[in-house]
Amino acid sequence: MADEFPLPGSSYKELIKIIQGYGKFGKEASLGDISQLTAIGETVVSANNKFLVATGVIKGGKKKGITPLGGELANALEHNMVDDISQKWRALISNTDFLQKVVAAVRIRKGMDESSLESHVAYSAGQPKTSWVATGARTVVDILKTAGALKEEGGNLVATSPEPPTIPQTVQQSLSISDSSPLSENVEAAAARSTQTAGVQINIEVSVQCAPADLDELGKKLRKLVEDFQTDPKSEKQAEAPGPPNPVIRSSSAEGAQGE
Repeated sequence: MADEFPLPGSSYKELIKIIQGYGKFGKEASLGDISQLTAIGETVVSANNKFLVATGVIKGGKKKGITPLGGELANALEHNMVDDISQKWRALISNTDFLQKVVAAVRIRKGMDESSLESHVAYSAGQPKTSWVATGARTVVDILKTAGALKEEGGNLVATSPEPPTIPQTVQQSLSISDSSPLSENVEAAAARSTQTAGVQINIEVSVQCAPADLDELGKKLRKLVEDFQTDPKSEKQAEAPGPPNPVIRSSSAEGAQGE
């Protein structure tokens, strides 16, 4: 049995007018408030409210107000900022399980024609086959297309590749220092330092924050750090006393920086 999900009660064009209305009102509004502001009947506003609540555009009880993300979408729509509109819709889709499932269904089928997808949306939402539901299903498809979650290809709609998360690129350097080995630089996800002496193992984690411009001097500084670490204050006074083998220490530096 299909899960019930409230579909929009208007075309995409009318739906965005309602979203802009909530955005302009700026506080909790009644149906009458939004109707008066948008020149759209209260019945139509009401028919869209459940969908807007389900997708996180608005929230509230009898009176409803715009959410922070909904406000950003409303502002982008107001100024017709195409890229931002797409980005805000994608964020709302990622928080709406039903819409994610629609995109997943298209991906599994490796594409669907628009008419079939609208029927799938209506069926998956557990809604009856009516003209009102057909309009709402078409609006959902328009939202997914506007968000860039779906695109037209060869006469069908196909799911786009999932957008990779925006994370800062990392500049990493691993240094291996010992009596017989030179300085080596490798890109690693993490580095562990270990010193083994007489059956005892010590792991030391060192994290150094630096700018890319500092990398040239980083080796010298880490070399000095390792030398200080290896030097036993008592060894100068007890030079004749045998000591454990020199430890091998690896350290890493990481800089969270945006890609150039």
